[in-house]
Amino acid sequence: SSGINAEYGGCASIQKLLRNKSQPDGADGGKGGSVYFKATKNRLDFSHIPSKIIGNPGSVGMSKNKVGARGNDIIIPIPVGSIVGCQESQKPLAELDKVDEMFLAASGGKGGRGNRTISSNSPFGRDRYFCSNKEEGEEAELFSLYLEMKIIADIGLVGLPNAGKSSLLRAISAAKPKVAAYPFTTLRPHVGVIHYDGYHRLRMADIPGLIEGSSLGCGLGFSFLKHIERCKSLVYVIDMANPDCGPIDTIEILQKELEAYKSGLTNTIVGIVANKIDLLDGPKKIIDLARAFPHYQIIPVSALERQNIMAVRDVLEPFKYRYVHDSELDVQELQKDQDTV
Repeated sequence: SSGINAEYGGCASIQKLLRNKSQPDGADGGKGGSVYFKATKNRLDFSHIPSKIIGNPGSVGMSKNKVGARGNDIIIPIPVGSIVGCQESQKPLAELDKVDEMFLAASGGKGGRGNRTISSNSPFGRDRYFCSNKEEGEEAELFSLYLEMKIIADIGLVGLPNAGKSSLLRAISAAKPKVAAYPFTTLRPHVGVIHYDGYHRLRMADIPGLIEGSSLGCGLGFSFLKHIERCKSLVYVIDMANPDCGPIDTIEILQKELEAYKSGLTNTIVGIVANKIDLLDGPKKIIDLARAFPHYQIIPVSALERQNIMAVRDVLEPFKYRYVHDSELDVQELQKDQDTV
């Protein structure tokens, strides 16, 4: 996102006085508003942020020594744990890890001087009393920044391509990732929110599918394994009806790829969603899977038919967290944030 700040110039005006005397009374222009990023618990992603952010300009200086008003600052809320970096150098500039922590993305430009200010700095003589010069405001700052979330979700859905991760996310949350019957439908993570009672919620991410060799760069490779690392916990989603790779073999492939990418990553697995049970002839595959991995909780579902979806919600409920609802915020502060975005 780009931060641009504007400002206005000063005013050139001559005030008529008694006895045919005059003096400059053109005031300075107002300073442009700055652009800030502010960490908050009430944002989950960056979807509300436009690609270009233009700061509010200051007001133009007026005659009769009326100084231009300063432009209002723009304060953009972003999730706690966000990284702000320079797009050109690809280097991080700040990490906003605490609620209400702020980062100045672009400072407002200085307003231009009016002829009153210019004349006050002039030597005695005609220029001091008849100065008609004025200045434009400072040239606005222009930055190209990137935003990145250190933690994109509380739960990440991990599986082979076409395992039904996107369908599961659609069934359990309001997210609408693309769903199709071919591999690599998901090319970037989608985050959905599961809401629980008492202002509790859980963020769930649909991670693009892994294949054997992902840790070596095959398929969608390292870039999406990196997304997995940015989830607090993981859940395997297995296609129980896959004719080419059985459930047990699938788990072993996923375990191998995660550990090859980062040792200990499989310790964040909290369960296995056995998907597409509507295509099975009986419970044998589910029983075999439970015996092969007794330390994981197995949740048989059909995401497409929405069978047993509530069981997934129940299993994941311990990972929910409480957030501050809008009704608990100071109304004026909330309105201020909305007005500046």
